[in-house]
Amino acid sequence: METTTEALADRWYAALFSVRCSIRYHQRRRSFFDRLDKISNMLSLIFGSVAVYGTLQENSKEIALIASGLVTVFASINLVLSSASRARDHTDFMRKYVELEKLMLGAESEERLLDVAGRRLSIEAEEPPVLHVLNAICHNETMRAMGFTKEELPKIGPIQTLVAQFFDFCESDIQNPKANNTSPTAP
Repeated sequence: METTTEALADRWYAALFSVRCSIRYHQRRRSFFDRLDKISNMLSLIFGSVAVYGTLQENSKEIALIASGLVTVFASINLVLSSASRARDHTDFMRKYVELEKLMLGAESEERLLDVAGRRLSIEAEEPPVLHVLNAICHNETMRAMGFTKEELPKIGPIQTLVAQFFDFCESDIQNPKANNTSPTAP
């Protein structure tokens, strides 16, 4: 009976950790797409104003053409990426994972853990593909929040961190420094 209880506790901890990582991941994605949308809209507005100014001035036709071209580029990027819509999608995913974490605040039981696992699979079926380096960054943040030391965290390079929101860069280089980390060290 004790081994079953220990196994449940370990699986519960792993599931809770995973849910918390997913919350952080979707918070970061939402924040990225919100910033992208705001910056794109701001630049379109600025260069749109410059284009209007350029058309009103006799000697500024080149400025007007360049500014119009930049407005087109920024508006097209925002349209193609549909950043506002993607930010809303990640907000919805984050809320679903928060609901799972709330469910896990109750007493640990095999039935509840199976329910959480089933709900999580349903959420994952709707999610877009995961950016693995960004996921590793969120994993490290969750480990720090749960009491792990810096030495126990997988190393992620500065270039990987810089481009993590756009694409995975050398994700296979991220290695767990200690393969047998199961719980945080005591403070």
